Amino acid sequence: MNIRLLAIYLLILLSGCFGSKDNAEPPAPLVEFTPTLTIKTLWTADIGSNDDTGYAKLIPVVDDGLLFTASNEGLIQALNLTDGKPVWRQEIDAPISGGPGIGEGLAIFGTQKGEVIALSEIDGTEKWRTQVSSEILATPRINRGIIVVRTIDGKLFGLDSKNGNQLWIYERTRNTRLSLRGTSTPILVQDLIIAGFDNGKIALLELKTGKVLWETAIAIPSGRTELERMVDIDADPVLKGDIVYVTSYQGHTVAIDLMKGGLLWQKRLSSYSGLGVDLNYLYITDPNSYVYALERFSGDDWWRQDKLQARGITAPVSIGDYVVVGDMEGYLHWMRQDDGSFVARYRIGKYPITLPAIVIDNILIAYNSDGKIVALTYE
Repeated sequence: MNIRLLAIYLLILLSGCFGSKDNAEPPAPLVEFTPTLTIKTLWTADIGSNDDTGYAKLIPVVDDGLLFTASNEGLIQALNLTDGKPVWRQEIDAPISGGPGIGEGLAIFGTQKGEVIALSEIDGTEKWRTQVSSEILATPRINRGIIVVRTIDGKLFGLDSKNGNQLWIYERTRNTRLSLRGTSTPILVQDLIIAGFDNGKIALLELKTGKVLWETAIAIPSGRTELERMVDIDADPVLKGDIVYVTSYQGHTVAIDLMKGGLLWQKRLSSYSGLGVDLNYLYITDPNSYVYALERFSGDDWWRQDKLQARGITAPVSIGDYVVVGDMEGYLHWMRQDDGSFVARYRIGKYPITLPAIVIDNILIAYNSDGKIVALTYE
């Protein structure tokens, strides 16, 4: 069996989120509670259906009052953030699997066939296309005239934003042949790149050259089988101030000093869904669909919410005094920031929510695999 296909199969079995209902652990029943928060729908829209696995990180992004979205089938839209009405739409002849990345007047997308496509942020007209080595599942990032693209074969590409020409390439040698299907999205900050890799290491690189400044292991592959040695960093790193938070599959969650690369703390807690952070706490979804809140400067436990077991929940996001996750049955679960108790529940529809919501000015935007997107606020 092809080793990457085997990885997909194993991930389905392990997650219990998207596989056969006969094989997967059944999701925990919805708990009863008295809502103490009223969720208000501002608008809804259709942005085109996506796969329900969550491998492709087609997370909407906001820039200058516009919400940019993408579907697997190649439908790209810019919506007015105020009312959800389309400002422009573009259909491209490519299976989109990563994006949108927005910046410097461009909307950047990656495809299953390894193409990088740049559109005008203003009207959606195509500017250029270029080819990289393999499928792109992470969101391309752009800063200071350089686009950084992470491919599924473990490479980072630096591309010229004017024409897509390759400026540099960084390739990380793998320690294991087996990996989860997915890649973490790099962070660009000033002239630096923060990137996680399938071998459980995170690195800081120069944006201009791709040169490594430091590298830190947050998980060491161990065990006799390829499955036991999987320590992929598939969840996106999160930067808050000068601290980088990162987690790996079958590894640790750690806080790292941005400039020095030294560990500030580490905790035996893993994830492939992802992290959320606010002023005081780090939130994490583990493989069981438990949500944890940790004190972000020390890693000390604050609370754990275990009533969403096997519901295939997304990475947590923070909005006001609340934390929100989506699940495989289309529900958004709102919890109190200070103790994890449920305060509200909102269903987008019957289709899975596989990607985390985004928060803009106290507005939460989430969408499901059928392409229904909602903008919500609370009172």
